[in-house]
Amino acid sequence: MDARIVTIVGARAGAGASTVAANLAVALARSGSGPVCLVDLDFTAGDIATMFDAEVDEGGVPEAHVATRLSRGLYAILAPTILGDPGRLPERVVSELLASLSTMYAHVVVDAPAAVNKHVVTALEYAHRQILVTTPERPALRALGRYQDMLDTLGHDRRLRSIVVNRAHPDNGIPALEVEQAARTPIAAWLPATPDVPHSINTGQPLAAVDPDHPFSQAVQGLAR
Repeated sequence: MDARIVTIVGARAGAGASTVAANLAVALARSGSGPVCLVDLDFTAGDIATMFDAEVDEGGVPEAHVATRLSRGLYAILAPTILGDPGRLPERVVSELLASLSTMYAHVVVDAPAAVNKHVVTALEYAHRQILVTTPERPALRALGRYQDMLDTLGHDRRLRSIVVNRAHPDNGIPALEVEQAARTPIAAWLPATPDVPHSINTGQPLAAVDPDHPFSQAVQGLAR
Protein backbone atom coordinates (compact mmCIF):
# COMPACT_ATOMS: atom_id res chain seq x y z
CA MET A 1 0.00 0.00 0.00
CA ASP A 2 1.31 3.45 -0.90
CA ALA A 3 -0.49 6.07 1.16
CA ARG A 4 -1.40 9.54 0.05
CA ILE A 5 -0.04 11.84 2.76
CA VAL A 6 -1.85 15.09 3.55
CA THR A 7 -0.22 17.50 5.99
CA ILE A 8 -2.53 20.09 7.53
CA VAL A 9 -1.16 23.13 9.33
CA GLY A 10 -2.59 26.38 10.61
CA ALA A 11 -0.95 29.46 9.18
CA ARG A 12 -1.10 30.65 12.79
CA ALA A 13 -2.19 29.13 16.07
CA GLY A 14 -5.95 28.96 16.60
CA ALA A 15 -6.90 28.68 12.93
CA GLY A 16 -8.58 25.33 13.53
CA ALA A 17 -6.15 23.02 11.72
CA SER A 18 -6.79 20.16 14.18
CA THR A 19 -10.53 20.45 13.59
CA VAL A 20 -9.99 20.32 9.84
CA ALA A 21 -7.61 17.35 10.17
CA ALA A 22 -9.97 15.37 12.39
CA ASN A 23 -12.98 15.91 10.16
CA LEU A 24 -11.03 15.27 6.95
CA ALA A 25 -9.77 11.97 8.37
CA VAL A 26 -13.36 10.99 9.20
CA ALA A 27 -14.53 11.94 5.70
CA LEU A 28 -11.76 9.90 4.08
CA ALA A 29 -12.56 6.88 6.25
CA ARG A 30 -16.25 7.15 5.36
CA SER A 31 -15.43 7.35 1.65
CA GLY A 32 -14.43 3.69 1.61
CA SER A 33 -11.19 4.36 -0.26
CA GLY A 34 -9.08 2.47 2.28
CA PRO A 35 -7.84 2.69 5.86
CA VAL A 36 -6.86 6.10 7.22
CA CYS A 37 -4.33 7.06 9.86
CA LEU A 38 -4.51 10.45 11.57
CA VAL A 39 -1.20 11.60 13.04
CA ASP A 40 -1.09 14.19 15.83
CA LEU A 41 2.27 15.85 15.34
CA ASP A 42 1.79 18.38 18.13
CA PHE A 43 3.94 16.59 20.68
CA THR A 44 3.41 19.24 23.37
CA ALA A 45 -0.29 20.13 23.15
CA GLY A 46 -2.01 17.76 20.74
CA ASP A 47 -5.81 17.89 20.61
CA ILE A 48 -6.72 14.88 18.47
CA ALA A 49 -7.25 12.54 21.43
CA THR A 50 -9.70 15.01 22.97
CA MET A 51 -11.59 15.46 19.71
CA PHE A 52 -12.25 11.71 19.57
CA ASP A 53 -12.54 11.18 23.33
CA ALA A 54 -9.66 8.71 23.06
CA GLU A 55 -7.20 7.60 25.70
CA VAL A 56 -3.53 8.29 25.11
CA ASP A 57 -0.35 6.94 26.68
CA GLU A 58 1.54 9.25 28.98
CA GLY A 59 4.84 9.07 27.15
CA GLY A 60 6.96 7.42 24.53
CA VAL A 61 8.11 8.09 21.00
CA PRO A 62 5.28 7.86 18.42
CA GLU A 63 5.49 4.59 16.48
CA ALA A 64 3.49 3.21 13.56
CA HIS A 65 2.57 -0.07 15.26
CA VAL A 66 0.87 1.60 18.25
CA ALA A 67 -1.98 3.24 16.34
CA THR A 68 -5.25 3.71 18.22
CA ARG A 69 -8.47 2.59 16.53
CA LEU A 70 -10.92 5.51 16.49
CA SER A 71 -13.68 4.06 14.33
CA ARG A 72 -14.16 1.71 11.41
CA GLY A 73 -11.30 2.29 8.99
CA LEU A 74 -9.84 5.16 11.03
CA TYR A 75 -6.78 4.95 13.25
CA ALA A 76 -4.57 7.51 14.94
CA ILE A 77 -1.06 8.07 16.20
CA LEU A 78 -1.87 10.22 19.22
CA ALA A 79 0.51 12.72 20.76
CA PRO A 80 1.86 11.48 24.11
CA THR A 81 0.80 13.49 27.14
CA ILE A 82 4.30 13.46 28.63
CA LEU A 83 7.24 13.64 26.27
CA GLY A 84 9.48 16.50 27.30
CA ASP A 85 11.07 18.76 24.72
CA PRO A 86 10.00 17.50 21.26
CA GLY A 87 13.01 19.29 19.80
CA ARG A 88 15.17 16.59 21.37
CA LEU A 89 13.53 13.93 19.19
CA PRO A 90 15.68 13.15 16.15
CA GLU A 91 14.31 14.33 12.82
CA ARG A 92 14.26 10.73 11.61
CA VAL A 93 11.46 9.88 14.09
CA VAL A 94 8.86 11.60 11.92
CA SER A 95 10.36 10.53 8.60
CA GLU A 96 10.49 6.88 9.72
CA LEU A 97 6.96 7.11 11.14
CA LEU A 98 5.49 8.47 7.90
CA ALA A 99 7.46 6.01 5.79
CA SER A 100 6.07 3.11 7.83
CA LEU A 101 2.50 4.41 7.86
CA SER A 102 2.56 4.89 4.10
CA THR A 103 2.92 1.11 3.69
CA MET A 104 0.02 0.37 6.05
CA TYR A 105 -2.71 2.85 5.10
CA ALA A 106 -4.35 4.33 2.02
CA HIS A 107 -4.40 7.81 3.53
CA VAL A 108 -2.25 9.47 6.18
CA VAL A 109 -3.53 12.79 7.55
CA VAL A 110 -0.96 14.74 9.56
CA ASP A 111 -2.14 17.37 12.01
CA ALA A 112 0.91 19.63 12.37
CA PRO A 113 1.29 22.48 14.88
CA ALA A 114 1.48 26.07 13.68
CA ALA A 115 4.89 26.54 15.30
CA VAL A 116 7.39 25.48 12.66
CA ASN A 117 10.03 22.99 13.77
CA LYS A 118 12.07 20.24 12.13
CA HIS A 119 9.24 17.72 12.54
CA VAL A 120 6.72 20.00 10.82
CA VAL A 121 9.16 20.64 7.97
CA THR A 122 9.62 16.88 7.56
CA ALA A 123 5.86 16.31 7.45
CA LEU A 124 5.49 19.02 4.82
CA GLU A 125 8.30 17.49 2.76
CA TYR A 126 6.62 14.07 2.81
CA ALA A 127 3.20 15.44 1.90
CA HIS A 128 1.51 14.81 -1.41
CA ARG A 129 -0.79 17.66 -0.44
CA GLN A 130 -0.24 20.57 1.94
CA ILE A 131 -3.39 22.13 3.39
CA LEU A 132 -2.88 25.55 4.97
CA VAL A 133 -5.73 26.61 7.24
CA THR A 134 -6.54 30.27 7.80
CA THR A 135 -9.45 32.35 9.04
CA PRO A 136 -11.00 35.41 7.38
CA GLU A 137 -9.26 38.11 9.42
CA ARG A 138 -6.45 40.31 8.15
CA PRO A 139 -3.89 39.27 10.80
CA ALA A 140 -4.53 35.63 9.89
CA LEU A 141 -4.20 36.38 6.19
CA ARG A 142 -0.89 38.15 6.78
CA ALA A 143 0.30 35.09 8.69
CA LEU A 144 -0.79 32.95 5.74
CA GLY A 145 1.33 35.08 3.43
CA ARG A 146 4.36 34.66 5.67
CA TYR A 147 3.85 30.90 5.83
CA GLN A 148 3.66 30.68 2.06
CA ASP A 149 6.83 32.78 1.78
CA MET A 150 8.57 30.29 4.07
CA LEU A 151 7.44 27.35 1.94
CA ASP A 152 8.66 29.14 -1.17
CA THR A 153 12.03 29.74 0.48
CA LEU A 154 12.26 26.03 1.32
CA GLY A 155 11.55 25.22 -2.32
CA HIS A 156 8.17 23.54 -1.84
CA ASP A 157 6.03 23.08 -4.94
CA ARG A 158 3.11 25.52 -4.87
CA ARG A 159 1.00 22.99 -6.76
CA LEU A 160 0.88 20.83 -3.63
CA ARG A 161 -0.81 23.58 -1.61
CA SER A 162 -4.48 23.97 -0.84
CA ILE A 163 -5.90 26.85 1.18
CA VAL A 164 -8.83 26.28 3.52
CA VAL A 165 -10.70 29.20 5.07
CA ASN A 166 -12.12 28.12 8.41
CA ARG A 167 -14.93 29.85 10.33
CA ALA A 168 -16.07 31.65 7.18
CA HIS A 169 -19.05 33.99 7.55
CA PRO A 170 -20.60 36.33 4.96
CA ASP A 171 -20.75 39.22 7.46
CA ASN A 172 -17.20 39.11 8.79
CA GLY A 173 -16.31 42.48 7.28
CA ILE A 174 -13.66 41.33 4.81
CA PRO A 175 -14.44 40.80 1.11
CA ALA A 176 -14.05 37.29 -0.27
CA LEU A 177 -11.89 38.72 -3.06
CA GLU A 178 -9.39 40.02 -0.51
CA VAL A 179 -9.20 36.57 1.06
CA GLU A 180 -8.65 34.97 -2.34
CA GLN A 181 -5.92 37.46 -3.23
CA ALA A 182 -4.14 36.81 0.06
CA ALA A 183 -4.33 33.06 -0.57
CA ARG A 184 -2.46 33.43 -3.90
CA THR A 185 -4.33 30.38 -5.16
CA PRO A 186 -8.00 29.36 -5.49
CA ILE A 187 -9.60 28.56 -2.13
CA ALA A 188 -10.03 24.79 -1.79
CA ALA A 189 -12.80 25.06 0.82
CA TRP A 190 -14.75 27.64 2.79
CA LEU A 191 -15.74 26.01 6.07
CA PRO A 192 -18.72 27.85 7.56
CA ALA A 193 -18.68 29.25 11.07
CA THR A 194 -21.11 27.26 13.19
CA PRO A 195 -21.59 26.56 16.92
CA ASP A 196 -21.99 22.90 16.00
CA VAL A 197 -18.21 22.57 15.56
CA PRO A 198 -17.21 23.49 19.15
CA HIS A 199 -20.15 21.42 20.39
CA SER A 200 -18.83 18.38 18.51
CA ILE A 201 -15.35 18.96 19.94
CA ASN A 202 -16.74 19.12 23.47
CA THR A 203 -18.60 15.84 22.99
CA GLY A 204 -15.56 14.06 21.54
CA GLN A 205 -17.15 13.33 18.17
CA PRO A 206 -16.10 15.22 15.01
CA LEU A 207 -19.02 16.83 13.22
CA ALA A 208 -18.32 14.87 10.03
CA ALA A 209 -18.94 11.68 12.01
CA VAL A 210 -22.18 12.65 13.76
CA ASP A 211 -23.75 14.81 11.04
CA PRO A 212 -22.26 14.13 7.59
CA ASP A 213 -25.00 16.19 5.94
CA HIS A 214 -24.12 19.35 7.88
CA PRO A 215 -22.83 22.18 5.62
CA PHE A 216 -19.49 22.10 7.46
CA SER A 217 -19.20 18.34 6.95
CA GLN A 218 -20.16 18.66 3.30
CA ALA A 219 -17.44 21.26 2.75
CA VAL A 220 -14.87 18.96 4.36
CA GLN A 221 -16.04 16.07 2.20
CA GLY A 222 -15.27 18.25 -0.81
CA LEU A 223 -11.65 18.34 0.37
CA ALA A 224 -11.60 14.55 0.57
CA ARG A 225 -12.50 14.07 -3.08
